[in-house]
Amino acid sequence: METLNGVAELNGNGRPKEKLNGLPPQVLVEAPRAARREASITELSGLQPVVARRAIHIATERLFHVTDVTEDCQELVAESGVKEGMLSVFSQHTTCAIKINERETCFLEDLRLFMEALVPQEAYYRHDDFEIRDHATLAGTVEEEPINGHAHIKQMLLGSASESVPVADGTLRLGTWQRIMFIELDQARNRKVQLQVQGWR
Repeated sequence: METLNGVAELNGNGRPKEKLNGLPPQVLVEAPRAARREASITELSGLQPVVARRAIHIATERLFHVTDVTEDCQELVAESGVKEGMLSVFSQHTTCAIKINERETCFLEDLRLFMEALVPQEAYYRHDDFEIRDHATLAGTVEEEPINGHAHIKQMLLGSASESVPVADGTLRLGTWQRIMFIELDQARNRKVQLQVQGWR
């Protein structure tokens, strides 16, 4: 703790001031809480509750095939008539991910290369060792089972089988560059994504 003439320097709350990366604390200016908040209250009386669902079928072509499903989500919201609510996008698979981020080719290639370096496809995974794996966990025969231990780990690291987006004034509240993407982490497969919007119209 920095002291001035043997006395701890205090901030406005009576707590010791701290330095960050060697900078004096007065360089770090924080806006008042009121300036950081955006709030709105919507009156729902007279609106009708509704839930709308849709399944999207996707035929992926390769490992790390990225499919933008944003427009499918926007269409469901528009057709449902929901004005205020929440959209959920859910993958029913353990080797795929749903992520919200920028759909930009170089960024997505950087992500692919990073994930491949972190979890190489050709490395040894016990999940793919059928001499030690419980055969009751196989979807079919050993010959039919995909070698995809790497894909399960990538999905866990990306950490998302679903994403949620607020709906306000009948519009998905996505940021300017945000897109909702389905990412294949295994091989070419037939996949299904569940969309659900619930709220009031």
